[in-house]
Amino acid sequence: METKGRLALVAALVAILVALAGLAVLWWSVSRPGAPGNDQVQLAPVRTGLPWPIGLAFSPDGRVFFAERFSGRIQVLGNTTILDSTFFAIPEIASSGEQGLLGLAVDPNFPNRPYVYVYYTRDDVANGTVYNRIVRIRSSGSIGIGMDVLRDRIAASTIHNSGVIEFGPDGKLYALVGDAANSASAQDLSGPNGKVLRINPDGTVPSDNPFVGRPGADADVYTFGHRNMFGIAWSPGTHAGYVSENGPQDSDEINLLIPGGNYGWPNVRGIARTPPYLDPIIAYTPVIVPTNAAFYTATIPAASRGHLIVGSFNDHRLHEIALTADGTGVNRETFLATAPDGILEVEMGLDGMLWLTTPSGIYRLAPVPVNSTPMAGSGIIGWMGLVSTVVAGHPWRRPLLSRGSERTPPRKP
Repeated sequence: METKGRLALVAALVAILVALAGLAVLWWSVSRPGAPGNDQVQLAPVRTGLPWPIGLAFSPDGRVFFAERFSGRIQVLGNTTILDSTFFAIPEIASSGEQGLLGLAVDPNFPNRPYVYVYYTRDDVANGTVYNRIVRIRSSGSIGIGMDVLRDRIAASTIHNSGVIEFGPDGKLYALVGDAANSASAQDLSGPNGKVLRINPDGTVPSDNPFVGRPGADADVYTFGHRNMFGIAWSPGTHAGYVSENGPQDSDEINLLIPGGNYGWPNVRGIARTPPYLDPIIAYTPVIVPTNAAFYTATIPAASRGHLIVGSFNDHRLHEIALTADGTGVNRETFLATAPDGILEVEMGLDGMLWLTTPSGIYRLAPVPVNSTPMAGSGIIGWMGLVSTVVAGHPWRRPLLSRGSERTPPRKP
């Protein structure tokens, strides 16, 4: 009996020590830097019930502008006490297929340089034509008071208008122009379709554009051989630019921009290894419909900092791409978060957080509060639940096809 009592006492002490150790590990895991609860993020709605907020732009004075694709309105985001307000309404918006108000950018020195830039599809009823154009809206205080046309009569179609515009780190305005359903135009340097354009904020042509002075070439062209692009982002460290591009039934692409580069459409697509065409750093088959992109500069999660984040309309995910040291390839791909609907816009906000839009809402990627990490039970089962939660929230995914990491894409179901 005495032996059994001693064994029972030892067992009880062991159980207590195991429990204390578990509690210590639990405390350490939720309080250390990078732990679940203070190194995780979740999507937080900023505004829902919106009509296609396709573009976001952040003003240095703290204002957040957003563009409504079909109404043509450029809105200034309010808060809990101030309602959203209309900055300007673009007239004659065409709305068939992939047309509409498609791109929005604010001058980096706004409001000292009081300009807001827009790419949209115009329904010119008076002349019976539809085309894309880039305009600069002049502002006075909190409203736009008129617009200047910087580029006009860019060929449009019900598909492949692209339309994203962004200021690069060089202070130039970049415009993504689709092939407007005429694939041959992507290889024709005389026009803007199927190209990335680069212009000065006042609409003039930068003297260092790659095709300046070339007979018959559009001097605005920065790169060509594109199909239908929906995103552009620049590395904060190297200032290298990357664009996301929609393929046909296969070969969505992420491309590293090289001035004067030819990206192959329609002659090749995906990773073709056919000089002089430039291959993407990653290609997706089946397609994911990549949309806009941004380099992640937030501090949480720390492991994501510096990675290229690309939205997807098809799978609703933020694809997190860790690039190689030289930026010309992909080391790995994961998912940062999943939205409730297809992702349209992806931008880093001036608040240091990543923002995105869907067809009906604006969201921010906010840190998860420390005490909000769900714990299912305790002991081994509880820890397994925690591990499952963490893994499910940030699943691994290898690139389907990328330079330096070749794998056979899965078959379509």
